[in-house]
Amino acid sequence: MSPLRLPLQKSLQWLTVSLSAVCLFVAGYGFFAYQFPFGLEARLIPATQRGETKWKTMTEQMILSGATVPADMNVIIKIPPSIETINRETLLGNRGEDVRYWGYCFPAEYQTFKTMPGRGLPGRVFLSEKERAVRRAEELERIRKGFRLPTSLQENVLNETTDNRGRIRHQIEMFSGGMSCYLMTAVPLPIGIDPDEDDANNMVENIHGIDPNNPDTDGDGLSDGIELFVSGTNPSQRDTDSDGLIDGIEDADHDGILDPGETDPLIQDSDHDGLCDGMCRVGKTGSEVRGEDMNLNGITDDGETSPLKSDSDGDSILDEQEFYNCLLQTGTCKYSSFQL
Repeated sequence: MSPLRLPLQKSLQWLTVSLSAVCLFVAGYGFFAYQFPFGLEARLIPATQRGETKWKTMTEQMILSGATVPADMNVIIKIPPSIETINRETLLGNRGEDVRYWGYCFPAEYQTFKTMPGRGLPGRVFLSEKERAVRRAEELERIRKGFRLPTSLQENVLNETTDNRGRIRHQIEMFSGGMSCYLMTAVPLPIGIDPDEDDANNMVENIHGIDPNNPDTDGDGLSDGIELFVSGTNPSQRDTDSDGLIDGIEDADHDGILDPGETDPLIQDSDHDGLCDGMCRVGKTGSEVRGEDMNLNGITDDGETSPLKSDSDGDSILDEQEFYNCLLQTGTCKYSSFQL
């Protein structure tokens, strides 16, 4: 045998062994990735945190009772089977606008899916509004740096519900009972169910000291969810601005939005004429009650000034000044005022 053939033969043997080891590693990794949801971790968690981030399971009972999802952890949440459906924002405490969180829900048939080669991770992704905004900004920055223009920058394209060119897209808004989902959040989130269907979950209501089984804790006509997340009024105080008009009268259509023809439930004097919208205590002793809606019915009746017009009669004199003019002229004036 040639002395040159022996080293060559050994080199080929080592190369064969090395290639076999690589193949075994790839096959083993593929099997491992399908058996456990760590492939998801690789897609969602920064590389610097992989392998060191702790895992936590939020049980069905924890979600039924209301709990806090810890920040910067791999969290598995189990939606109680007794829940028919619940929307993402309610489930996760209506924090999507100001908190970055993301997750992935596995289908009921996950055990079947994960044993099928080539299927990848099944299920659907959900992202908070803030997370979507960050990803859109990053995508636009990549486009800018790449000196190329996309076919469209419209919202429906940037936020499409399919996985586009490998990028994760928001896909799910409604959660059903029995689902198991992965979740990671940048700050703690209040998670829970919504037994009174007021769009505020029970953990949120517990935090704010309101009744999770009563959709309108203070009985002012506005649901607790509307007061917490839309109008900004106090869900445990009927008259948030203390102007004598309950919040549900000021927000006549109960949508939490200040519409034309409505007084502001957060401001005592909506038209800034010096008289409160309803009737307020004034003076050093608070013995006098003064305002524009004397019978507190939300309607400008005869003998009342309008809480939406600083000059109700259009004579270029503010309503409050007319009240004082009346006092100066007569000494007593019941115009939008009375003594206790």
